[in-house]
Amino acid sequence: MYPPEVEREGNSCYTYLKSKKFTKAADFFRYSKKTRRVTRVPTLKNEDSALGTELSWYDFHFHQPWDNEHKILGEDTIRGNDCMVIERRSKIYPDFYLEKSIIWVERHNFLKLHEEQFDKEGKLFKVMDWKWEQLKPSNHWVYTSWNVTNLKSKGRSLVQMFNHDLDSGRKEKEFDAIRMTEEKFWMKCEDWPPPIKKISDFPPEPRIRWEFWEKMGIKPEVAR
Repeated sequence: MYPPEVEREGNSCYTYLKSKKFTKAADFFRYSKKTRRVTRVPTLKNEDSALGTELSWYDFHFHQPWDNEHKILGEDTIRGNDCMVIERRSKIYPDFYLEKSIIWVERHNFLKLHEEQFDKEGKLFKVMDWKWEQLKPSNHWVYTSWNVTNLKSKGRSLVQMFNHDLDSGRKEKEFDAIRMTEEKFWMKCEDWPPPIKKISDFPPEPRIRWEFWEKMGIKPEVAR
């Protein structure tokens, strides 16, 4: 719907449950209003940049607990929320691009609030923060802000999600990628994010949780 140059264009993504025998994460389709064709996007690598952001396609993929091995490292308080700090290591990809991720999970609703990612050399190189909102009347939790900084590239990205539509009674056939050729809007979006025009419009940059690492007696090596 906006901006005008992409109005009536579309994307459709199918995500899959993964295992050691089936590691395909998703099929991605794109519709161009110029050609009026739906094309399949080539298979995306886990480590590739997603949509020009500092996030990877793996970051965007849907994960099940059995995709990774998990270990609770300790506890921390972040933005006033009591969190479990969990180490995650991939167990279905033999040559994964991350050594590990450390995730801060809020105790009461199990929301991911913060993440620090380590590259294959064991250096901390990416830091992320999330903000969440509880929809009414369904009480689903959805994230509204995904803020990431890359310590290697010095890049920043902000993903914002608005106008969530959950459990709305839609039929499976409505999600067929070919339906994008009809160029119909699913719903009219009323709530748009404020435009980012300058660096100061970004929320505060995600920070390494040095307080937690000092408490653990660990000093992670940071990628430069």
